[in-house]
Amino acid sequence: MADLFTVVINKLDESFNIQETRNYGLSLVFGEGGFSYAVLDFIRNKYLCIQQIKKNDLTSSHGAQAIKPSFEDFLKSAFSAMPWLKNQYKTIRIAYEGKKSTLIPSLLFDVKERDHYLQFGFSGSQDEKTFSDHLIPLDIQHVYSVPAPVLNSIKSHYPSVGLVHFSSVLIESIWINYKNRINTNRVFLHIRDNMIDLMIFDGRQMSYFNSFAYQNRDDIAYYLIFVMEQLNHNPETIPMVLLGNIEKNSPLFDLLFKYVRHVEFARRNDAFKYSHILNQVPPQFYFPLLNFQACGL
Repeated sequence: MADLFTVVINKLDESFNIQETRNYGLSLVFGEGGFSYAVLDFIRNKYLCIQQIKKNDLTSSHGAQAIKPSFEDFLKSAFSAMPWLKNQYKTIRIAYEGKKSTLIPSLLFDVKERDHYLQFGFSGSQDEKTFSDHLIPLDIQHVYSVPAPVLNSIKSHYPSVGLVHFSSVLIESIWINYKNRINTNRVFLHIRDNMIDLMIFDGRQMSYFNSFAYQNRDDIAYYLIFVMEQLNHNPETIPMVLLGNIEKNSPLFDLLFKYVRHVEFARRNDAFKYSHILNQVPPQFYFPLLNFQACGL
């Protein structure tokens, strides 16, 4: 049932060989609206592909309200069309892009209280499971929950692979790429389809991280300026790095540049090589996905 999903982006190097996946690393990011993945050839240390798959809602034959297929039906449909995702790989890394998460300093973290940390900021549900990632470079525990149906669907396809949170990958990806270049305050703004992630590093320590849902680009500018004002950062002087779904000379970029004068885009990790076909994708796109294999999570 191909109508259960849409391929949003499909960049595949001609040298990708489904018979050689034992030499490849597979990185996947799942969300309730779909998933994306990248494949790294360890022998050549080269990324060969990126694909993004969107979960479709269906309309009944009578034109009634859209029908939401289950996440499991969506995955079965997508994996049936892309059977190489079920091959054996040298490594498989999986992240979940969920909304319920919080950061706890390791000194204050108690694994026995893990289920309670999220109750301070989010409504609870019995139909979810709580996890935590230890971000070793920053000595922080990232606590998050995953809906049971989504977790069970992922585990049905990858039963022996652990799960981490997407934001854990994002934070470590930035740390890996910028730890030797962050010697002053710097803002990192990561744009997703309906969410932004805002990070501020004070020297070489992360002093702020939060994620916000948005409906339009004015919301993004509002959250950015509000957080900077609350933390007494001057948008005229503090540098900002842009990551994710934003391009130069786009309406969103032009809006942000009105407030923040020192802006640059994230660059790809030069520890890896990249297929020529990936040059068609801006370097700031899929930043966590293309750094997942370098993370210590």
